[in-house]
Amino acid sequence: MARYTFGGGIADYLVTNRDGLWGVAPGAVVTFYSDADGGTQYTDLLSEAGTAVTQITADDNGLLPVFQGPPDVTLMWASAGGVSRVWLKARDADTAAMTPGSVRDWLNVLDYGAQGDGVTDDTVAIQAALNACPMGGIVYAPGGSYRTSATLSVPPGVTLTSTHANLMTVPNLVDPPCYIKPLATFAGNAVISFLDEIDGGYATISAEHRIDRVMIDGSDLTAPGVDGIRARGNIQNVQLVDVTVRRVTGAGVHTEANAGKFPYSWRLTRVMVDNVGWHGFAFEVMTDISLMDCQAIGCGASGFEIANAANSHAIGCRAEWCVGDGFHLTGDWAVGTGSGGMLFGSCSTDRNGGNGFLVDAVGNAPLQFENIETRRDGRNNGAGGSGFAGFAVDGATMPVIIGLLTSYVGVDDDGSQANSPQYGARFTDSAYVSVSSGFLHGDTAGWSDGGGNAVLRRGLNIGERTGPSNAPVDAFAGPTDVAGNLNVAGYAAVASGQSNGVWNIWDASPKALTLGSAGGGVAIKEGANARLGVSTLAAGTVTVANTSVTADTRVGTFRQEGAGALGHLSVTKDPGAGFTITSSSNTETSVIGWVLYEPA
Repeated sequence: MARYTFGGGIADYLVTNRDGLWGVAPGAVVTFYSDADGGTQYTDLLSEAGTAVTQITADDNGLLPVFQGPPDVTLMWASAGGVSRVWLKARDADTAAMTPGSVRDWLNVLDYGAQGDGVTDDTVAIQAALNACPMGGIVYAPGGSYRTSATLSVPPGVTLTSTHANLMTVPNLVDPPCYIKPLATFAGNAVISFLDEIDGGYATISAEHRIDRVMIDGSDLTAPGVDGIRARGNIQNVQLVDVTVRRVTGAGVHTEANAGKFPYSWRLTRVMVDNVGWHGFAFEVMTDISLMDCQAIGCGASGFEIANAANSHAIGCRAEWCVGDGFHLTGDWAVGTGSGGMLFGSCSTDRNGGNGFLVDAVGNAPLQFENIETRRDGRNNGAGGSGFAGFAVDGATMPVIIGLLTSYVGVDDDGSQANSPQYGARFTDSAYVSVSSGFLHGDTAGWSDGGGNAVLRRGLNIGERTGPSNAPVDAFAGPTDVAGNLNVAGYAAVASGQSNGVWNIWDASPKALTLGSAGGGVAIKEGANARLGVSTLAAGTVTVANTSVTADTRVGTFRQEGAGALGHLSVTKDPGAGFTITSSSNTETSVIGWVLYEPA
């Protein structure tokens, strides 16, 4: 029969309180029972030295010393002489022996003394559960309001989970109280943190942290710069699923460097950041990150601030009503073999104070945007204007490739404030920007070339509008159709061109085809059956074989080199066979140039 170890640490005796706060006074005598009320007293105990004892005395700090319980007993109810008893677990026992239906890697914070009553400081209890959880295990916080006074650290390989994460607090809507809510006296730089091997003292890299169905409510925070979730250093393969962070005074989710190393390969799915003091999502050099259905709303800076996220993607993400830009792609994304770009697909913005999207990043890798919708951005504290756009590229050296892009204007939901954005899309001082298609509506202009761009390519299928949404002014380019014709408003300028088909010029002006540069000319291929050539008269005549000659062909002749007695030239056609050039002088031997024309 085995004996199990109790005591010796805070996680071993902080337990669920059943009738109010329960504490152990220094020097208190503690006895143990088989039930919360009544039951049998356990008297077969062993001290740390192996001496048989019937009770345990707390030390000067109110901590229970290490001792062993009765044979095969892993759960006891402890009494310090008061009205209540508390649940005490063995340190080295399988949790399944203590709680029917549970397993060792599933720890309930209530069993470690957390209350979730919206009043009690549950920091020590929750952290005790997190510290006690083995890698691969789960720490569970049932529905409740868990107040904290300091940062909670989730160890590597541990999952912190709860039951519900409210997306937003809606007036007059009853939401279940299920969140971690820092006290006004909170001290720390984040409500929840992940530590790397340097700060955490781990033997290996820090990885595989999980937060699932957890809400952080920072509405009582007073200190500035408190993030919801922060990670610093080489912290890999983190997953945040169904997480909400609201009203913290810093960023919602924040990653940063430590000793030159950065977080890596995170997956964020259905993460909501609501009305935080700084950026919603602030990522500093976050390689291989996946953002799926994440939203930032009402943030004090940008919704998504991303400074180098090589080989990453954001799918179905939204930024709305943020003070700064909706999505800001910035910083140095590098040029070496480890550098890379990022893909944004089906992302949208609405009523952000700055641009919907702003790209000013430097580097060589491409940034790709597909199916992007922007709406009412450039709010600018309600004033609009100031050069803001639904999509802006300014000073970027990274190639920016945009597929389908839409921008739409508007005012606040109540109909007040200025119409914005000023531009649907604006591009300035950038290395390479290509926009394939879209519909761009801006208050001043749909498309704006701010100048200084090395390469700015505009696709043919881009519509433009200006003015307010209820009275737009169309500035549509000519359409492209499916009948084989391409109509381009204005003019088309090409550096070189080739055609394997017939060219038609329908302009009715005398200069329908103009070669406008000095030295420009017309070149026609010579050879058998060609439309241009030279032939030499013999005794005033020459017959030219050319099967391209028709009954309507016009044959233009001119002397290339005169010889003999010159006469007047005439032409006789033989359709499908050629033509004969004849001089009125039967002694002329000139070299005659000729060109064949066809009527349109």
